[in-house]
Amino acid sequence: MITHSRKWIVVLAGVLALTGLAVSPGHAAATAEVYVIQGIPDKSLDIAVDGKSVAEGVDTAGVVGPFAVDAGSHKIAVTDGSDVILERSMNVAAGSSSDIVLHLPVSAPAAPVATVFKNDLAAVPAGKASLTVAHTAAVPPADILVDGKVLFANVANGESLTLTVPAGTYQVEIVPTGKTEPVILGPLDLPVKAHSLNRVYAVGDPTTKTMNVAVHVITVGLRGSGEPSEVNTGTGGQAAGVEVPPMLRFFR
Repeated sequence: MITHSRKWIVVLAGVLALTGLAVSPGHAAATAEVYVIQGIPDKSLDIAVDGKSVAEGVDTAGVVGPFAVDAGSHKIAVTDGSDVILERSMNVAAGSSSDIVLHLPVSAPAAPVATVFKNDLAAVPAGKASLTVAHTAAVPPADILVDGKVLFANVANGESLTLTVPAGTYQVEIVPTGKTEPVILGPLDLPVKAHSLNRVYAVGDPTTKTMNVAVHVITVGLRGSGEPSEVNTGTGGQAAGVEVPPMLRFFR
């Protein structure tokens, strides 16, 4: 015989199961967010995740996503018509956000590669932005100039560096490490949006005059009213030890 209280427990469990509320929170917590950036020049590519098409006809510098995937291992396949351009397996953690960048290696015309960059969605101070510049072009290690100053030095293919900066428009150039010429890319004007993670990927091959830039902007939260500080992070290279241009200074 079911007691009055047990009867209500059974009814409530049935309602939760029918509405999906009993499983949705756990499922949401076990998913990850994935974007794909198409950095292979002169190609319009189709992209599949675990054998399922997620995007077709993605041109150079195109950004597609986000795609929600379960935490764990996944296979990314990229095709150009019937030709397989590349395949890559990747692991993603629950609750994470990642960019998968399709690009040329240093030794172009070798086969394209895919590099995974984790998106840091940490909040930024009011009026500020997170700027991440990544080297995914077919060139050796390079310096990245912002407003005429080297702010990212000796960045190799597949590496990135991050600064927290005031929102605004900056002039960006890429040159060989330790040199001022030849200019590999730019100068170009780069708008950096406030309260966002601004990811900038240098892509292409200067020998074929296909250098380009792919920009991916993700809105992030605001951090309290405390005094902001500069943040230098990344996967390689270094923030150059030079005077920071006026637009990049943090006023205390």
